[in-house]
Amino acid sequence: MESFGEALRRLRGDLSIRGLARRSNCSPSYISALEFGKNIPSPQVVAALDAALGACGELIRLHDVEVGPTERREALGLIGIVLGSASGALPGADGLERIRMLVERRLGGPDLAFWKEVAWEHSHGVGAHPATDGVGRLSADILALETALPHVTGDLRPWARVRVRLLYLLAYALAGAGREHESRRWWAAARRASADAGADMRAFVSAQEAIQALYERRPLSLVLSRTDEALASDRPSIARARALGARAHARVLLGDLPAAYADLDEQARVFDRLPDEITRDAASAEGWPVTRLLHSRSLVYTLAGHPGTAAAQAEAIAAYPPGTVRPVAQIRLHEAMTVVRAGQVEDGLALAEKALAATQSTGYSCFVGQLAAMVADQAPAGHEAVRSFRDRLAGLRGGIL
Repeated sequence: MESFGEALRRLRGDLSIRGLARRSNCSPSYISALEFGKNIPSPQVVAALDAALGACGELIRLHDVEVGPTERREALGLIGIVLGSASGALPGADGLERIRMLVERRLGGPDLAFWKEVAWEHSHGVGAHPATDGVGRLSADILALETALPHVTGDLRPWARVRVRLLYLLAYALAGAGREHESRRWWAAARRASADAGADMRAFVSAQEAIQALYERRPLSLVLSRTDEALASDRPSIARARALGARAHARVLLGDLPAAYADLDEQARVFDRLPDEITRDAASAEGWPVTRLLHSRSLVYTLAGHPGTAAAQAEAIAAYPPGTVRPVAQIRLHEAMTVVRAGQVEDGLALAEKALAATQSTGYSCFVGQLAAMVADQAPAGHEAVRSFRDRLAGLRGGIL
């Protein structure tokens, strides 16, 4: 088959390269390189040459066959990447990703199984490592997925679900790193994306955002609006379990203790009806084991001053396997709140300091920091030990963020 360069020479005929250059607004050297196959022209250059030679679309069609209409722009950059690596320099991450995407399209488009696995891995890593570690990796994978989505064919629903999972995990990771303002924008993106992913995904995102909003001390009316979205269906689900815990927390802060306790009871009933694969999943951000049920009860009882608070805190701690650091530290902060509220301010703050020190090996989390601030809130205003504690807490946040 005639190449683009051969066709260009044939169509040019007796017209000089300089004459074609004037007509097409290209340089003579560039046209010469095209004729010898040394360059790949952009769509705009091909159209200009086709018009200048009166080729009636022949050059455009031939170029589409040679390069592919969706790959013409990319091919220009990829040639530079390949030539650079041939001279001894390794392609950068961006260049490698662009080459991989080209190969992927040649193989028939993006691989859904691969992207499901990517989201699954992130769901396990986002709580296991310092939050700041996950932000960069999640951002890179979201960018790669967004680049791949225009090339997806067939049913788009499973792709939409993968997209929502990555967006919500990034929002969660940003919050854990203390970047609350940015996190809210990503929650908004996850909610919008969930419109194409099914009502269960929308409920999941809303429930998780409600929990985070409580730790960020956002308006309780916003928290309750998110829990209402998550509780629109009464089908047992992780979203429903999480939303009931968030609503119980909000209702305690509003002083409605009977309604908060009723939410906890309903949460326990939902837990009993969840599938085993969900209640056994203690490793990912998308499981809901018994530890999370007991954690919710410990927090709500602590805030309410319930007579069973100490028992709830002890049961929650005992449920975690040995070596669990951050969640146990959070329960220890529940205990510290109770001690401070009972008037033993120095003892309670010492417990809080010990819990914060325990989390240093796993990296700072804003959720731990917010609980520590809640410990200080239980003390009388102006207490000297509390002022010192708040100063140290502010230093911890500033030093890590």
